[in-house]
Order: sequence, then C-alpha cells, then structure tokens
Amino acid sequence: MNKNQRGFLSYSKSNNLGDYIQSIAAKELIGKKFINVDREKLNIYPGPSLNLIMNGWFMENSKNWPPTKNIKPLIISFHLNPTAKKKMLSSSGIEYFKKHEPIGCRDTYTQKILSKRGIKAYFSGCLTLTLQNKNKDYKKEGILVMSALERMNPKISMNNIFIQLAKFPKKYYNYKKSKRKLEAFISDQKPLKVITKSQIVDITQHTEQEKFLLAQKQLDMISKSKLVITSRIHTALPAISLGTKVIFLTDGLDHINQKSRLEGLSDYFYCCKTSDLSNLKLNEILPKKNHEEISKNLTEKVNQFFSQDK
Repeated sequence: MNKNQRGFLSYSKSNNLGDYIQSIAAKELIGKKFINVDREKLNIYPGPSLNLIMNGWFMENSKNWPPTKNIKPLIISFHLNPTAKKKMLSSSGIEYFKKHEPIGCRDTYTQKILSKRGIKAYFSGCLTLTLQNKNKDYKKEGILVMSALERMNPKISMNNIFIQLAKFPKKYYNYKKSKRKLEAFISDQKPLKVITKSQIVDITQHTEQEKFLLAQKQLDMISKSKLVITSRIHTALPAISLGTKVIFLTDGLDHINQKSRLEGLSDYFYCCKTSDLSNLKLNEILPKKNHEEISKNLTEKVNQFFSQDK
C-alpha cells in the first residue's frame, strides 16, 4: 500500500481544455486511485501527504508559489511563463526548485530560464505525448479545425482601450487575411468533411467534471480525424501522440508569451504560416522529430516517481 496519495492538477478558473488534456495524460500514467488539486492553490493544500505530478503552464496566481510542504512533487513537463517568472523565481521559489531538481521542462525556454538561476533542468517535452489511441477500430476521416488562428481575432477590453482601438483595424485585417488563406486550403481538400471547434469553453457553463469530459471528447475527435489544423499546443501534441496528422499555424504567435511555449516543442509537430498553405501537400505534413523517445522517457520518469513510495 502506498504511503502517500497520488495526485494530478485541476484548474477551477481555466477556460482552456488544453489544461485538462494535460491532466488526462497525467491520470492515465498514474493508473490508480488519485485525487486532483487546484493548480492555483498548491500553497494551501490542506490534505494528507501527496505525490503530485506537477506539469503544465504555471501559473495565474504566481504569488501562491511555492506549494505546501505536504506535497511531494514530480515537476515535469513544466512551463514557466514570462508573465509569472519574476514572482515564481523569488528566493523561496528558487529554493523550492532546487529542493526538487532536476526539473523536467516542457520547453527549452523554461529549461534555459531555470538553468540561469542555477537550477538543474532538462527538456522533458509534454506529458500529452504519452497519450495512447485506445480505439483503433475506425477509419480516420475528415479535417478537425480546432482553435486555429483564435488568438489573432482581436478583442477590445477596458485595459489601455485607446491603444487597442488604434491597433484594432490592422489586427483585424491580418486576422481576416490569414483566415481567408486557411479557408482556401481547406476548400482544396474537398471532399473531406470539416468540423470546426474551439478549445476554449465558458467556465460559467461547466463544472470541473464537465470540463474533463469535454477534454476527453476533444481527444476522441482528434483521434478519429485524418488531419487537425490548430494554433493550440495541446491540440497539436495529442494529435501527434494519437497518430493524426497536424498543421500548427503560427500566425499571430510572435509575442514572447507565445513563442516561449513553443521552443523545443515545435519540432514534434508540423508548423507553418497560412501563407505557406497554398503549396502544401498532405504527404508533406511531417514533424522534424519523432516523439516516441520523449514519450518513453516521460512514462519511465512517472513510473519511477511513484515506485519510490511503495
């Protein structure tokens, strides 16, 4: 019998099913009884000793870092976003990372940031590359367009509203231009069936459990598609692991907050801009690197982590 409970992350405030897909990958690797812990409240976790897979994007409430002492973490497939870097790399934050090094980093950006602070870190890739296609009794068909170019579509908020209004026409023009090129490419692929979905959901309309179910439904759709077109990492990586061709569109992802997440990972799925689509053939859609070694190493790391507490 294990001494500690086993855990994975949940995200009560997240509207992105990509977060839940990462935790589904963690759950499948744990394989036994487990509990979920809110990523943004790890510093006040009140439960018993917990072995926790700590993967994914960190974090919205960076002032809540580091986690409480009764969490024993496996920090793997970990992304330290530039928006949270300063607070998470406080003296107490660095001390926490060093206590639990080496840190498995989802991207090489995070690896470099931690290494510069004297923290032992390595590129682990993402846990979603371990997902397995459990049902192969169907023929892959159609194109799934999942949140492609979604971030390009400009929206106006009250923050710096005059600057946003000034930039809106150009941003909207670029979005429509990229969208037309994508639509032309999809039209050329007929008679393939096309399904368009978003990875983003309304959190006011769904419970935590429902969001996990929606994430699983998204994975099922990815696994049954012939081609996935997306601008979301956690649509692209699951597609690769589930044996589905993927085109990752990089239009509008030039900001450091986006580029940092792609460093190292983009080798594992086919990336291009919509301007490249006009000459693209389906047989040319291949990643630079095979994900199988990454998947094997991740599985071994997780198994080793939990075997230590038997």
